[in-house]
Amino acid sequence: CMQLSITTDYGIRVVLYLIKHRQIVKSTKLSEELNIPKSYILKVTKKLEEAGIVNIYQGVNGGIKIKKDIHEITLWDVISALETTTAINKCLEKEGCCTKGSNGFCRVRDVYVVLQHAVEDRLQSIKLIDLIEDN
Repeated sequence: CMQLSITTDYGIRVVLYLIKHRQIVKSTKLSEELNIPKSYILKVTKKLEEAGIVNIYQGVNGGIKIKKDIHEITLWDVISALETTTAINKCLEKEGCCTKGSNGFCRVRDVYVVLQHAVEDRLQSIKLIDLIEDN
């Protein structure tokens, strides 16, 4: 069963906050406002920066700010940036670990592929800005 990590939960909350405030926010403020340990803020925002979702600015006036168009950021963007895998089953991962040794001709795997595409499509259709009450 696919279950999102706490890191991804924190990442979604951070991105929602940054979308709502639309300015550079210090990691300390994010930590205090969202009740997330600062070490997690730094870990999450680094991954979000690598994915092109946020910019991290160093120095006295530094902080984190949304980089990507706020109307384009999807739930999928954040999840895929922060999760080590988004596959609903191991057989769908790049290494393709099949418990029955039947990679390539398994009917159950075919169903998993359909479900995987449905999950990804749905998550890609959810814009984070739409999850903010007073956007």
